Amino acid sequence: MKRILPLLIASVVSVALLAQNSFYIYKLDGSVEQYLVDEVERISFEAPEVDPDQPIEPDQPIDPDQPIEPDQPIEPEPQVAVLTFEDADAKFPAYSLDYCGVDVEKWSDIIPAADQQYYGGSTLIYADWSNPDGAPYTWTDAGNTGLTHTFPYNWGTYDFAGGGMVISNHYVSLEELENVGTGGMYNYQLSILGEQTDNTFAFAYCDSKVNSDAKIELAFEDGVARQINKMNVVMGALPIYSLLYGSDFSEAYDDDDYLKLVVTGYAEDGSTKELEIMLADGADPSTWAVDWTEVDLSSLGKVTKISFYLDEAQQISYDGGNTIYYQSPLYFAIDDVEVQL
Repeated sequence: MKRILPLLIASVVSVALLAQNSFYIYKLDGSVEQYLVDEVERISFEAPEVDPDQPIEPDQPIDPDQPIEPDQPIEPEPQVAVLTFEDADAKFPAYSLDYCGVDVEKWSDIIPAADQQYYGGSTLIYADWSNPDGAPYTWTDAGNTGLTHTFPYNWGTYDFAGGGMVISNHYVSLEELENVGTGGMYNYQLSILGEQTDNTFAFAYCDSKVNSDAKIELAFEDGVARQINKMNVVMGALPIYSLLYGSDFSEAYDDDDYLKLVVTGYAEDGSTKELEIMLADGADPSTWAVDWTEVDLSSLGKVTKISFYLDEAQQISYDGGNTIYYQSPLYFAIDDVEVQL
């Protein structure tokens, strides 16, 4: 009976369809739907067969290996800025160093002249009779990494003799240092070893007093903690010469000597982390940082500032041990400081 009834209904409908161009479906909710006879192939009371490989919905089957929404949202690539010390990359607003009458619009404006590298040579970085407070030399990378530096107050003044980080682009060859010897090498105080190029960098001198409070600092001007990913570092030309041949105050390095750069990161909560970078370990120059070397600083985490000092094995005291001094010239340079914004 169940099979006869659908056939009977289909037959009746088929006969009715032949007599007119359209037919109507009356629904229980009172609505009526009209269909054209020419648009209908057949009428069936059985559900259509569905190909599992081509489902009716969705049009594009979902690949379980590639879900529409990943379990882990995709993180955007971190934005970074690099402090290059090159004029082409300068974004900071113009400012003035009033103590020496210099207006600063680009990095090269605060580079001491090549013939004024010696102690007391440039009023940019040394105090004079008209400037009793010294030379509070300052630079900023505002508009880019946001890092800034000012000479530390040391030995009763702001002065490069007490430590600091000055912008430089000076180079000297080892042969030239050998020609002038220890008596003339300080005429190249702000130089790194190599052939002269257009590269600009930050050149640092660390106070020779062991455990000095006058640390060289790079700080974020707005006080917000950020991660400093990496930087390039190299020894200054004078320590390389001194480690090779000795100086008026130090001996040539032997296998027990070392020179290392200590970088301290300061977090927002006041906690600190240290990173030691070996610049020279023993007497073999092939192991020294005489060329630019990339250093990973990410282990310091997010910091509001970092500080630098140089530590070495050769130390001496002139007052019975109350004050201890490092003996080698304590110079290094940095470049291409990458900050994660």
